[in-house]
This record gives sequence, structure tokens and C-alpha cells, in this order.
Amino acid sequence: MVKTGKPTSARSAEQLSGLLVDWYRRHRRDLPWRRTRDPYAVWVSEVMLQQTQVATVMPYFERWMQRFPTLPALAAASEHDVLRAWEGLGYYSRARRLLAGARSVVERHAGQLPDDVERLRALPGIGAYSAGAIASIGFGRREPVVDGNVARVFCRLFALRGDPARAPLQRELWRIARELVPEQAPSDHNQALMELGATTCTPRAPRCDACPLESACAARASGAVSELPELAKRAKPELVHAVAGVIAHRARLLVVRLPDDAPRWAGLWQFPTGEVRPRESVESALKRTVKEQTGLAVEAPTLLTVVRHAVTRFKITLDAYACHRAGDSGAVAAGAWKRLDELAELPMPSPQRRIVEHVAKRGRG
Repeated sequence: MVKTGKPTSARSAEQLSGLLVDWYRRHRRDLPWRRTRDPYAVWVSEVMLQQTQVATVMPYFERWMQRFPTLPALAAASEHDVLRAWEGLGYYSRARRLLAGARSVVERHAGQLPDDVERLRALPGIGAYSAGAIASIGFGRREPVVDGNVARVFCRLFALRGDPARAPLQRELWRIARELVPEQAPSDHNQALMELGATTCTPRAPRCDACPLESACAARASGAVSELPELAKRAKPELVHAVAGVIAHRARLLVVRLPDDAPRWAGLWQFPTGEVRPRESVESALKRTVKEQTGLAVEAPTLLTVVRHAVTRFKITLDAYACHRAGDSGAVAAGAWKRLDELAELPMPSPQRRIVEHVAKRGRG
């Protein structure tokens, strides 16, 4: 059951928003996507910021806007180029949704993002949060936003109990957000909430003494700040041991493209890579993986490097081995032979890119 602190009124909502906006205008960070109100740029930044830290996103956003400066420019790009530009940000489905959404805007809206939430939400990859952010920040519409930062601020400000990821509390959070967003400066109001959660009302060690809403915070008054929000416990990450075969032939390396329905890194390129099965030796796993994915038999594997990488619910240890073709093992059934400079143009998962960098460094040595 959702338990809430004091309800908002028209007067208190106006006061809270005023405090937030005043604080935001004095303390907001200078971020590249805040230097424009271009709805397309707002959309790109919000998608990039999903599950990714601001410091990581900043250089990607700037490079993206240079490469795809307008929505039609993105719509005209190939998926290959889009994935290469996104490489390293992770969660590649976000990039695909951006591309699909851009193409839909060109087809249905003459290349201009619509300025209302309903039409925005009808586009591929745009949900309630993204639609509210684009409408309020890009078009100045009085629309609410609720992301993880906003949810945390509201749970503490109004002493809301329950899991913010579940429907009962989610509905209450959106109701409060809609009630609080003002007619004037909805963009600054919404960005202030997100900024407050990102920099001050943080998950751990919140800086309550620096918060503009401290005197109105129900959790602060009751000593419950550390208890809220009541998030579900995360499951421990699954440990994954994988192997990759680096096979050279005439100054080229063999890589394969992951299928579009792959559970991780769909559509990206990598060295033949697979997980080590229970009770399977690393060498057996390597030979099996290369044979299954390329048709080649390999022998004499030599460890090149070990890459460790965390993604979603997994912690991956990836052992990369230099391999030789076993005698006359026949033609490659799948995959492509690429020079090192050609690999630079292929979209690859971060762990695989690190293997490429190791091979390049080893070659220079």
C-alpha cells in the first residue's frame, strides 16, 4: 500500500516548484544538451542517459550531434554507422530505437518531432518518460517526467512507501509529478527535479543540508531518508566465463556478426566467442565455439589477454586466445576476414574492442 506524507495543494505545489527552479538556476551543471532546446537533441540526450552516467554520456552526445546533427540526418544513416557511433555506451537496443524513431518521424511527421505527448508516445522507442522530457524541455509543454532521480526525490519528500518500480506507487509518482509541474518554466522545473536527484538527493549519503526542499521533506522530518525509496533488492550478478578465438590469416583477422536476435550485442561484430560450459575445459570450449560459428578447426591456442566486463545482470570474464587453423581445415563457413584498420569501422562490443586494441599493441611491439 502507498503511504504518503502531507498532500500537495495548489499553493504548496507552486512554492515547491519555485524553490526548485530558483535552486536549479543557481546550481545546475553546464551540460552540452542543456545549451539547446532542440527537441531532437533533447531526445538523444535522454535516451543516452538511460542507465548511463552523465560523465560517460557527454563525449558520446557531442560526437553523435556532430555526426548526426539533425533528425533527418540520423534517419538517413545506416544501422552499421549508428551502432558504431554508439559503441561503448552499451544497451544497443537504445540506438536501434533511436534510428527507428527517427525514420518514423521522417515518414509520418515530415522530419519534425511532434510537440504533444500522445503523438510522441506513438513513435518507436518513446515511452512516458521520454515523451514528457521531449515535450517539456524541447517544446515548453506542461508535462510531467518521472525517472529514477525524480522517483527518489518524491519518495523522500512525501514519505512514500512501497516499491517505485511497481504499479501502485508508479501511478502515485506520476500523479504528484503532474500536479507539481507548473505552467511557467516546466522545462526548468523538470530538469530541477532530475538535477536534485542526481547531485543532492542521491541514493547514498544525500546532502540534505544543501537541498532547497529540506524544510518540506517528510522523510527528513521523520528520520526516514535512508529508508526511502523502498527498492527491491537486486539479484547478484551471474558470473559468465567465455572464450574468444583470434585467428589470423594473411594479415587479416576472422570476425563474425552476431545475429539480430542475440541476447547480448545483437548485430555487432566480434571474434568467435562462446561461453564455457559446466565441466568443459577452456580449450574444448574454444575449439567448439570456433567450429560452430565459422566451420574452422583450430589448434595450439595461446592466451592473449583476459577481459573483464559487467553488463546488465552479468559479470563476464573473457579469455582471448590466438589460434591456428588445424591443417587444411577448409574454407570459412561464416564470418569475414578483416584487417585491423577495417575492424576500426565495425561496431563491436566493448570487450571485443579491447581485444582488438591488445592485438594492435602486440603487433606494434
